[in-house]
Amino acid sequence: MIKGIGSDFAAFFSHLKSHGWRRTLHWLHSKEAPVTFQFAKYVLFGGITTIVHLALFTLLSHQFFPAHDYLVEGGIEDSLKERNAILSNLIAFPFAAAVNYVFNVLFVFTSGRHSRFREMLLFLGISFLSFAVGLFSGPVLISRGLDPWIAQAALMVSSALVNFLCRKFLIFLK
Repeated sequence: MIKGIGSDFAAFFSHLKSHGWRRTLHWLHSKEAPVTFQFAKYVLFGGITTIVHLALFTLLSHQFFPAHDYLVEGGIEDSLKERNAILSNLIAFPFAAAVNYVFNVLFVFTSGRHSRFREMLLFLGISFLSFAVGLFSGPVLISRGLDPWIAQAALMVSSALVNFLCRKFLIFLK
């Protein structure tokens, strides 16, 4: 892994030396960027998607499906927190996944391995699978006393890693 990152940075400096800053920045913005920089873009747009998801989760888990003890005097029963956190996530997920698909197609990966419809189905399917694993492990963590925000963070980190690998090697062109 370290060797690959080093190789990617060597390619960056070689491109910079040959083409200058302007063309190198354009190259890094392209989908032909080395995998290290592609992952950095993935993380950046994943961060934006995470903000979308968290904003929707927060709105839903505060206004419609209370999932936090500080919202109700005396707290909320764990089973209700679990149910409400799941509902909030299930509603927020498709919106965030759609935003993420658009960012990935426009800025991170190269389409073409599959038809657009199949690509979108695979993208959403893999997204949902990693999301579901995290989603249903969340209640287990919450029932063991973990704060819903920490459970949410664990969901996001595990989903990001699984999704990048699957998108890079199964859905989009390399």
